[in-house]
Amino acid sequence: MYSVGDKVIHRIHGAGIITEKKRMKITEKPARYLVIDLLGSRSTLMVPTDRAEQRLRPVSKITALRRLLVERLACQPDNLPQDYKKRAEQIRDKLKSGRVKKWIEVARDLMHRDEQKPLSPGDQKLLDRAVDLLSGELALAQGIEPEKAKCRLESILQRQHEFGDRRVETKGWLQTLSEKVLRPFAKWGTKATTDTR
Repeated sequence: MYSVGDKVIHRIHGAGIITEKKRMKITEKPARYLVIDLLGSRSTLMVPTDRAEQRLRPVSKITALRRLLVERLACQPDNLPQDYKKRAEQIRDKLKSGRVKKWIEVARDLMHRDEQKPLSPGDQKLLDRAVDLLSGELALAQGIEPEKAKCRLESILQRQHEFGDRRVETKGWLQTLSEKVLRPFAKWGTKATTDTR
């Protein structure tokens, strides 16, 4: 059961903090709700307590996020459908899953597509959403501001890190992604909240 002060991830709306529990009558009969302040916005979300387990999950540990970033970014990108409607539907399903692994895959695949040719406005919007969802979780897991988390994440996704050994730049990006992901995480520490589900 969730408590006031818990950091949570809503499977669609992303990262937030439970600020209170209240009993309200929104439908025919009164029910208990968790009030969640969504991270990085002024929005508040109310989730019925009897649906909390279906719609919410704990924030991932920073070590689990680091591992997932390394694993999923180092994988060969999936071939996205050429048809925009099919592609958007596939991506939205991943974004709505609430699973951080799927969010990383969306960011990876769309960044790869962007390397081939500039993204359409629709694809760019989906990429921005994936980055926002990931940034929110990183911010809560690490205890940093959402904008700072977003900058770090975008730096990883764009693979624009500097290395002491310049020879790594001659390797393929799949070979060096692990190093590039691990480097910024080294500064973040390993403070954690709860495990990834």
